[in-house]
Amino acid sequence: MSDAANPIPPTPNNRATPIGSSAAQIPNPFATTPKPETPIATSAPAVVVPQIPPASPVMAPAPSSFATTSAVATPTPAMVPTPPEEGKDTLVLDIKGQSTKEGTDTNELSIFKQVDEYLINMGGIKLEEKLLFFQLLASMIGAGLPIIDALNLLINQTKNKKFQRVITDMREQIEKGESLASSMRYNDDVFDEATCSVVEAGEKSGKLNAILKELVAQYEQISGLSKKIKAIMMYPVIVIVFMNLLTIVVLVFVVPKLEELFGGAANLPLPTRILINGSDFVLSYWYFLLAGIISAGGSFLYWKNSKTGSRQWSSLVIYTPIFGDILSKMILTRVSRIFGFLISAGVPVVESLKIASHIAENPVYQDKLLLAADDLTKGISIAENLSDDERLFPSMLVNMMAIGEKTASLDQVMAKAADYYNEELNRKIGGMSQMMEPIILSIIACGAVFMILAIYLPILQMNDKVIGG
Repeated sequence: MSDAANPIPPTPNNRATPIGSSAAQIPNPFATTPKPETPIATSAPAVVVPQIPPASPVMAPAPSSFATTSAVATPTPAMVPTPPEEGKDTLVLDIKGQSTKEGTDTNELSIFKQVDEYLINMGGIKLEEKLLFFQLLASMIGAGLPIIDALNLLINQTKNKKFQRVITDMREQIEKGESLASSMRYNDDVFDEATCSVVEAGEKSGKLNAILKELVAQYEQISGLSKKIKAIMMYPVIVIVFMNLLTIVVLVFVVPKLEELFGGAANLPLPTRILINGSDFVLSYWYFLLAGIISAGGSFLYWKNSKTGSRQWSSLVIYTPIFGDILSKMILTRVSRIFGFLISAGVPVVESLKIASHIAENPVYQDKLLLAADDLTKGISIAENLSDDERLFPSMLVNMMAIGEKTASLDQVMAKAADYYNEELNRKIGGMSQMMEPIILSIIACGAVFMILAIYLPILQMNDKVIGG
């Protein structure tokens, strides 16, 4: 077909250009991508794959209206960060300040945690909590539960955080291969040596459940006696404290006014002079008085906690007329019951006597019982060794122990002796409670009479002078 017969004029897109002609070298301003030369396929039509046009350095710069569609991002004034305008909300990310605040919060949490740890460690464990612990432990062991599983249950049972840590530490020590008594000795501030020795005897004899039940009975007895003694001593302690506070108030605030009133009077009565001189001493030398009280208290505690002072204080308390008798019966009750129970559980007599010495918790009794255990290995009987001090070991108890040694029924004899001294102890405590009330009333009456005489005698003396004059 010729060109004349074709009504459509030839264009650069549909014009057939011979390969290799000069017209093929002319660049097409309307073409964006030069078409590569492809071989002519005779069996299938050619498939043109579109390609991304590379950036050509010979291309003219694009108009400004097409700047946003350019493939190469060029910096524009809009991309340069500008300071925020006034009046507009801005979001500032202060990473340094945030990290500093987080560090401060962490330090505060650490301080609070240390304070909490200190308070937990300084907290105490009541006797009732230890009593409940041994009760539940004895019940679980008696039911056939392993000790580790029983301790795991007791950790969740107790509400005292310090006791939870103690039980957790006991469980960890047992998991390492330690015995129950050894794990208790790691917490000697909670379990005394007497308790650990009793538990150790139960483990060695294979009667841990029975030993724990007896230990619970001892704790119940100690708890009951402590409550009775506290109830008896609460009334006099409160009365004495309030009397001291009232005396201080009178000497500091009331007596100086009376001294101004009676200052010019001669020959004041003796109670009034004692009261005025006491007030002058307290007001003039109160700092010496306070320092003396603090020094005396500190010296007493230091002496009492020392080895020699503890022994001397124990002897002094035992030989006190009223409280010494009660303390001796408490010690004899505990020692007799534990000693007899250990012998019945199959523990050797010498070892039972050593454990009973720890139960006494008194250096005087402890030394005496340890000496008896040592002499027993040399052939000297227990009754013969304990018969030299009737104040510590009454003759009735010594005679009962001698009969028990001869008849091989020492465990039964000691159990009966424990029952007897327990009854005597309850009777003594009841008598002391009845005796304490009149003693306190007498002290209150003496103080009140002294105050009345010190204040009203000068007034009566002045009235007599005025009437007589």
